[in-house]
Amino acid sequence: MSSVSVSSPSNIALIKYWGMSDAEQTFPVNASLSMTLSRCISTCTLETLDCEATDEVWWKGEDGLLVPANGPMRKGISQHVLRLRHHFDFWQPLRIITANTFPTGAGIASSASGFSALALAFASLCGQAPSTDLLSALARLSGSGSAARSVLGGFVQWPGDPGDLQSPPRQFAPPDHWPLHDLIAVVDPSPKSVSSREGHRRALSSPHFPTRQKLLPERLKNLQQAILAQDFAAFADAVECEAIELHMIAMTSVPPVFYWQPATLAVFYHVQQLRRDGLQVCATFDAGPNIHVLCTPVHQPAVSEALRNLPVIRQLIPDRIGDGPSITEIQL
Repeated sequence: MSSVSVSSPSNIALIKYWGMSDAEQTFPVNASLSMTLSRCISTCTLETLDCEATDEVWWKGEDGLLVPANGPMRKGISQHVLRLRHHFDFWQPLRIITANTFPTGAGIASSASGFSALALAFASLCGQAPSTDLLSALARLSGSGSAARSVLGGFVQWPGDPGDLQSPPRQFAPPDHWPLHDLIAVVDPSPKSVSSREGHRRALSSPHFPTRQKLLPERLKNLQQAILAQDFAAFADAVECEAIELHMIAMTSVPPVFYWQPATLAVFYHVQQLRRDGLQVCATFDAGPNIHVLCTPVHQPAVSEALRNLPVIRQLIPDRIGDGPSITEIQL
């Protein structure tokens, strides 16, 4: 038997990927720009089994115990493994074990980290070292478009060419260009009731969706300029406007999707007050109730202390900008 393990990071979209132009190939309707994280990671271990065996799909929880993956997780992983088998022509049965360092399915992009880890682990088990372009495509075909961005570190734009929605991602700026921190305020760790994929499907039904598409090119340009100049005020304006608009689209879709909870807004209001008080801090949300609180290194201690005093926050996960996936010696 042989085995390989890969750890891959989650990422937080600053300009959101919301709405698909091709659901089968998982192509977006607009360019997105994200920040790859360093501590919110998924680890995937693949181990070959005897030829007479069948695939096993396991989940390793926070308690360290291995349990069979639940139905939806097993289905998603098994379907993607089949795609990878066809691509690499590798058919030996596998034991597949996955673990996260953060809540799963709660709007913190666990599918992005999980499927990018699985794609690289499978390629490595086959003795392949895929380019980031190929790895991105393999991860994206899982149905998680965000997985296309987790194969690169730093600030990542996908597609790399906004005029070609089928182009691969590119690194817009490396992690050390602007070492921002992300304090993830978990107000509800439970899996969300409406999946991101379903949210993407409904997005185009919002009457506000066409207006958003007209505004995005200028917003993307403004955010790019803010990152290059390390202009936090401009960065915060673009990031928060984008976050609010994504949820406006979700809430006006048919049928509507409500990811926010009262605690979500409580944290958001508090973050805005901290910025009015002079701290370099802003907030964004993906498709879920939990909040990514972004700040500069010098203000991270003060922001962290302020958030820890909020009773609506059940867990505060300190993270920061980081690199992409890597092979690891950790065996699940």
